[in-house]
Amino acid sequence: MADRTMLQFDYDEMHGHVATAVLGQREEAANWQDIAVVLGSRALMLRVDPDTDEIAVHLEAAPEMDSGWLAVAELSDVVGLELGWCWEGRNYRGYLDMFALSFSGLEPQVCFLGEAATISVRRIQPAA
Repeated sequence: MADRTMLQFDYDEMHGHVATAVLGQREEAANWQDIAVVLGSRALMLRVDPDTDEIAVHLEAAPEMDSGWLAVAELSDVVGLELGWCWEGRNYRGYLDMFALSFSGLEPQVCFLGEAATISVRRIQPAA
């Protein structure tokens, strides 16, 4: 496996921009194939590779709601917040299958996992 980065652009271009929507595409009700964190006219686009479960993150034009994209209800509370830091996660076999984001701060709050050719969304809570 080639050593590469999950991010296919300079993340600083989007850091601090306000999320105006979080949209996703899915084939079944379980998890997402693609997730777009919309930041005005552009979006932080997460896509999963169906063969390796790796997640690639790109900066692209924002998708339109009427083009098959749905609001990601489990992330509706981050709409209106500034995009914070991000983290890439590599499993013990070297696959890039985890991406984490913070909103309005430095502490990671949302984790995206590549699992079974889909992206699952997990919340990160600080230990009590």
